[in-house]
Amino acid sequence: MAGYSLLCYILQIKDRHNGNILLDAKGHMVHVDFGFLLSNSPGNLNFETATFKLTKEYVDVLGGQRSKFFKQFSNLMIKGFMALREHAEEIISFVEMSIVSGIDLPCFQGRELVLKELRERFKLDMTSNQCKEHILKMIEEACDNWRTRWYDKFQKYSVGIW
Repeated sequence: MAGYSLLCYILQIKDRHNGNILLDAKGHMVHVDFGFLLSNSPGNLNFETATFKLTKEYVDVLGGQRSKFFKQFSNLMIKGFMALREHAEEIISFVEMSIVSGIDLPCFQGRELVLKELRERFKLDMTSNQCKEHILKMIEEACDNWRTRWYDKFQKYSVGIW
């Protein structure tokens, strides 16, 4: 779940309703729709403002916010983010090459802004301790985020996905 959460944050994956998030037999999370990432969102409304999806149910599965598994999730988020930062330039270059190659996807519109915001998400100007605090704050803000809850409700009532 930490890897998926970091991927959602770095690539700004949207449309994270329950119909697009599956679990395999071993409990791994699998996102199945990558139509909205980097710069675009469903209806271009950017309703999903939490950097990743961390519903009450996800937290409950971890045993609650005070559990050892939630602490492990938080530690993995920090560790994973620090590892991603080490490879920020390669990741940014890969996205830039995708844009320059002429792939005409909505997520690449506004090329300069896409790259600028991607670079900013790596927090390269922060110290390691500042990054740790940033990740912990992101976790806190994502935890049972009301906009995430309402997006799931919207999907339930508009298209029957729960």
